[in-house]
Amino acid sequence: METKRREIHFLSELRAVSCIAIVLLHTFYAASAYAAPGSTAHLAAISVRNLMMWAVPCFVMVSGALLLDQARVITYRKIFQKYILRILLALVLFSVGFQVFDDITGNSGLHLTTLLHGLQNAVTGQGWKHMWYLYLIIALYLLLPFYRKIAAGLTKKDSYYLLGVYFVFLSLIPMLQTLTQKSTAFYLCVYSIYPFYFFLGDAFFQKRIFQKRWILALLAVGGTAAMLLLTMLCEKKQTASLSELLTSYAFPPIALQSAGIFGLMAVKADRTPKWLSWILRQIDQCSFGVYLLHMLFLKLVLVVWKWNPYSHGGFPVILALAIAVFLCSFGCIWLLKRIPGLKKIL
Repeated sequence: METKRREIHFLSELRAVSCIAIVLLHTFYAASAYAAPGSTAHLAAISVRNLMMWAVPCFVMVSGALLLDQARVITYRKIFQKYILRILLALVLFSVGFQVFDDITGNSGLHLTTLLHGLQNAVTGQGWKHMWYLYLIIALYLLLPFYRKIAAGLTKKDSYYLLGVYFVFLSLIPMLQTLTQKSTAFYLCVYSIYPFYFFLGDAFFQKRIFQKRWILALLAVGGTAAMLLLTMLCEKKQTASLSELLTSYAFPPIALQSAGIFGLMAVKADRTPKWLSWILRQIDQCSFGVYLLHMLFLKLVLVVWKWNPYSHGGFPVILALAIAVFLCSFGCIWLLKRIPGLKKIL
């Protein structure tokens, strides 16, 4: 029981670290709009963004580890009444809220159409870009009963086979097609990389795939180094196909980097200092809300106020902005979760 508790804590800690990484990713990417393409400042900002691309895959892997765990009882009723309902309520609440923000800070002002446009955005996905993650989670929840049946019968050999097929067809082949601008007739009837991450998280959590630290470190360091070098190359050559790959969660270096980071966190599940573990678990409790809310603060500062961080110190100031955005988002969500009804949504 104690071992299982430590493993659950590691997932909580990883989700918290991933949440922080996403705020860094979005902050540096948003700030890069104020830097001249090809400049050192632009390269630095884009490098941070690209080096943090592991965060969303790790979020999905954590979900896979938790939701595909056969020790957890998950019924159809629980999927719809607890999991999907929560996401739908958050989707509507924040879609309308962001539309209110846009209309207040824009020239249109608040009208009845504000509510209608917000609801329309929730259905069409035409709202703020980071909301795409909610539609992904709903899709995974809808197929969860069948994913769990698959995961229940997987052996080590099965896991390697499933993950290998997913990686080749959903990561490796798409990369080659993008780089060569030529397509192949071979394909899977699955068009998204996210089931790969979902099952990968479960495979690590259930110890059905390699756990050797040196292999995991090689994946993490190798993937990180590849992303940095390719980012530098892309900035120098301005290659459209490479730029597209660097922002794709299916890109092999991102997949390998994500696997390495998740695996390293898994094998050191009991080595986090107690004080740090406690802080990370507090962050994790607000991580979903922080993910949803942090873009509001970024848009307020960088778009509405048009505050140029490069006129006030550049890289260190952007880092300070990311920290401030995270703290403001965390504080707001921590307070909002004290309101009855919102705790279960946020």
